[in-house]
Amino acid sequence: MIGSMIGRGIDQAVISSLEPARQRGPRLDGLKLQGTAEGAPMACVLGRARVTGQVIWAARFREDRRTTSAGKSSPRTVEFGYSLSFAVALCEGQIDGIGRVWADGQPMDLSGVTLRVHEGGETQTPDPLIEAVEGEAPAYRGTAYVVFEDLPLGPYGNRVPQLAFEVFRRPQGETPRLEDRLEGVCLIPGAGEFVLATEPVIRREGLTRTAPENVHGGGGRPDILKSLDLLQAQAPHLKRISLVIGWFGDDLRAEHCRIRPGVERAGKPTAPLTWSVAGLDRSEAHLISGSGGGPAYGGTPSDESVRQAIAELKRRGLEVTLYPFVFMDVPVDNGLPDPDGAGAQPPYPWRGRVRARDGERADADVAAVFGGAGGWGLRRLALHYAALAAETGADGLLIGSEMRGLTLTRDPEGGFPAVAAFRALAAECRAVVGPDVKLSYAADWSEYAGLREDEEVRFHLDPLWSDANIDYVGIDWYPPLGDWRADGGGLDSDIWAGPTDPGYLALQVAGGEGFDWFYASEADRLAQTRTPIIDGAHGEDWVYRVKDLAGWWSHSHHERTGGARSNEPTSWVPGMKPVRLTEFGCAAVDRGANAPNLFLDPKSAESALPPFSTGERDDRMQRRALDAVLEHFETRNPVSAVYGGPMLEGADLWCWDARSWPDFPALSEVWADAEAWRCGHWLNGRLDGETRDLIAAILRRGGVEEFEIGAFEGEVQGYVVDRPMPTRDALAPLLAGLGLRMAERSGKVAIFGEPEATFELSTAAMALSDDGQAVRTDRQLDARPVTARVRFIDGARDYQTGSALVRQAGDGGTIDLDLPAVCGPGVAKAAAARVLKAGAGQRASVTLGPVQALTLEPGDCVTVDHLAGEWCVTGLELAEQAVATLEPRNVVSLVAEDDLPTPAPGGEIAGAPFFRMIDLPPLPGVEDDGRPLAIVAGDPWTEMQVRAGPSPDALTVRANAVQSTTVATLTASLQAGPRHRWDHVNSLIVRVEGAAPTSQGVPGVLAGGNALAVETLAGWEVIQFRRAELLGSDIWRLSGLLRGQQGTEAAMRAGSAAGAVAVFLDEPLRASSSSAERGLPLIWRAGPTG
Repeated sequence: MIGSMIGRGIDQAVISSLEPARQRGPRLDGLKLQGTAEGAPMACVLGRARVTGQVIWAARFREDRRTTSAGKSSPRTVEFGYSLSFAVALCEGQIDGIGRVWADGQPMDLSGVTLRVHEGGETQTPDPLIEAVEGEAPAYRGTAYVVFEDLPLGPYGNRVPQLAFEVFRRPQGETPRLEDRLEGVCLIPGAGEFVLATEPVIRREGLTRTAPENVHGGGGRPDILKSLDLLQAQAPHLKRISLVIGWFGDDLRAEHCRIRPGVERAGKPTAPLTWSVAGLDRSEAHLISGSGGGPAYGGTPSDESVRQAIAELKRRGLEVTLYPFVFMDVPVDNGLPDPDGAGAQPPYPWRGRVRARDGERADADVAAVFGGAGGWGLRRLALHYAALAAETGADGLLIGSEMRGLTLTRDPEGGFPAVAAFRALAAECRAVVGPDVKLSYAADWSEYAGLREDEEVRFHLDPLWSDANIDYVGIDWYPPLGDWRADGGGLDSDIWAGPTDPGYLALQVAGGEGFDWFYASEADRLAQTRTPIIDGAHGEDWVYRVKDLAGWWSHSHHERTGGARSNEPTSWVPGMKPVRLTEFGCAAVDRGANAPNLFLDPKSAESALPPFSTGERDDRMQRRALDAVLEHFETRNPVSAVYGGPMLEGADLWCWDARSWPDFPALSEVWADAEAWRCGHWLNGRLDGETRDLIAAILRRGGVEEFEIGAFEGEVQGYVVDRPMPTRDALAPLLAGLGLRMAERSGKVAIFGEPEATFELSTAAMALSDDGQAVRTDRQLDARPVTARVRFIDGARDYQTGSALVRQAGDGGTIDLDLPAVCGPGVAKAAAARVLKAGAGQRASVTLGPVQALTLEPGDCVTVDHLAGEWCVTGLELAEQAVATLEPRNVVSLVAEDDLPTPAPGGEIAGAPFFRMIDLPPLPGVEDDGRPLAIVAGDPWTEMQVRAGPSPDALTVRANAVQSTTVATLTASLQAGPRHRWDHVNSLIVRVEGAAPTSQGVPGVLAGGNALAVETLAGWEVIQFRRAELLGSDIWRLSGLLRGQQGTEAAMRAGSAAGAVAVFLDEPLRASSSSAERGLPLIWRAGPTG
């Protein structure tokens, strides 16, 4: 059965997939154009991909007529608009959701568009619109489709645009995966003045130039909305968001440290939101220091943007915890004394290094950093967001986090004044938020359990954990989850396959370093000299096990002084409150689990790689480590006898970014931390499931239920089977690209990569075939190829087709492989190297002896007498004579995905235009028109209409602005000048926005050329100029002036101040008005056409 279903192995399918003319598997070209053909096949999407689909239903076109007129005596204009309701089938099966939509290849702005998504489930009901139009309608169960209702067609030339859709359909594994387990995330970056705003915000950089603050990558939607759409599509069981909001500390010495809201620039006009936090406007806030040519951090999210984000998260059904966060803005060369006495303070350090002086100064230092009434410190930070939590209906608030240096500060009596201060702060916050908002403190993983120093054991945070105002124990959880070495893996390699081995990581969550043993010194770490963790005095090993969360939670806590154990426990009652991992994470870097708390940030003194890491990106390392933590607590989560719930009530993964992927990190010129994404803790762009689940889904789709999939390198994020085909053909390009083979093993389909062990096959033990030979070889291809080219779907570039090329020296042909997989260039380049080796190699068959036949299985690696190198067993035929098919072992190192995503083309977001109505006489030699001048300018530009009327609801079109007017601002004042002759004394110094001015001769100026209107204290002066001289970037000197032209002498005499507006009159735009409107007040507005 398996043989007939899959074929005699994958070898022929691999070779046949190498040339497009012969490729039988899925094709890239079949994914490009939308169709309407009846009976057309539906694509099968696994993972995430971009599909066009088939139009399966359409209603009649709807025509809308609009009549406009400038007045009673003006002609009427009739405009027609068209819209259409239609449905597009996306793919077969039930999907998780859709992401971005493209129309005619450009990101589609879905704001104002009625779009319903039917996910394709077996209980799916008919769409109400189709049912209303047709009377009866199919439910299209088992088919995912979307319905557009009255989509305006004007922007697309009154036709249905070519649409494409980002589809998410993650294959389910045999056990839950990270995406299934994920219930909470920390939403960063925490710094970005409008990064949390759910409406577009632009900044104005002159009269006309605007740039988006929170809209990137096309489509017109704010980044946070796109980011949350993707998060919820990829993490279907998401329940909680911890909303990170940053303020800025400026000194590691507690007595000098102020913690305040910060801004990137003191002057930055924005609209429609302006920046304000805790009653401060931009001019009053802390100005963030510079690093690398820009601000070291983004600014504090504005209060209004925080309100919008909370409302959006609540609308999506998510719990929201506010996470006030302290960034340390201590720049390079700060000159501030380090509290440890080690010279100057390190640049941009961890907030946990803020410390107070022990002893008599402790209370005063702690009071200073918390801040009294009206002061800027931890108290004001927490209370401000407590007020916002109460106002917005947030579900939780963290009153502080990772202030390890503070909480360990001791007063003269050995007490911990910062802990007392946090208890008092918790009481104040409780009074603000009421009883229903959950409060806690997020302790560092090295802080939560207490102080262990020599023979002293102090549970210094227990008074806080047991306080009635604290609802749960919050821990930022980053203990080591591995100890894998660079050369051979070290001690652990004797048992485990590698640093990402799921079994290895599973044992590290509550085992290994920090649980079973520790390193007493850095020298011991290098030598792997492990010291067991044993409490020989009192048998409480859990006291010294930082990873023994269950032990700490389930026992009474007895402090020790001088080794003597107190008979009285602390205020902590075993199991009295739940625990929440307020953060946990792991960087996507080689051996990241060795130190999940470390990260790369070039500006920061904290920047470091995990021990023994090569620094290469490793997404699988991150995924497996996070999965191990969540899986561990699924089955090892004791229930409290106090409150009847589990110990761990939640775990919030660090981190998901509100800046939408792939715009972040592709737009590295916009965001300075984009480079850190490559090997950082971000989940954006990495929640795409396991490739082994994708392969398994294709097998099950073909009716294969008995199979096994071995270990392999390389991951793809999606795969598209564009039409019905045999399972062998559907898998062939994918297996070829990943270097996998398929064969029958013990009655099952086996898919395997490169084997680890090698067996020796001696020809002396082989049987002879009918032709008297035990070993036979043959060439697979007549001509040796020297070039391999792989086309793939680049998911980081709007799913455009990418290409990877590998060449070898010599003359020969080219092998082409279409890999209809969403992946990165590293996977594609490794695939090209594999198929090049496969196409250039030999194939051999050996006749096995009886013992050899019983020993070998497909997938084994062997060496054979008289054959050079190592060979893989790709087939095994057991008949009268056992024959094994061999292919050269094809070892190709995976190329690390080190490149950031490439920015995809996207539309620009235009802000409100610069707009002035000027009543000027007809221009000399240019026109004979007395209607008012409409000055409309913008950058970026979109065609504008000027409308006017007596009231806002009676505006009619008066002019169409096809191009932006060139405008300028005076950088120096302009004094009055002579009339009716050239002004050789004064000149105009202006900053130009638009077309560059040019010089003209006297005849051209006298004929009306080079005219501009300059704003004065008494109206507008018309000036003409002969010479235009560039002084600097956009700065021009205009000289050889004719002043007070066309009767504007009075305005000239008033003069113009620096900052006044100048308007170039090269192509004046006159706005229509009727005679009946003369003398009447009119409302004038300019906006986009349509």
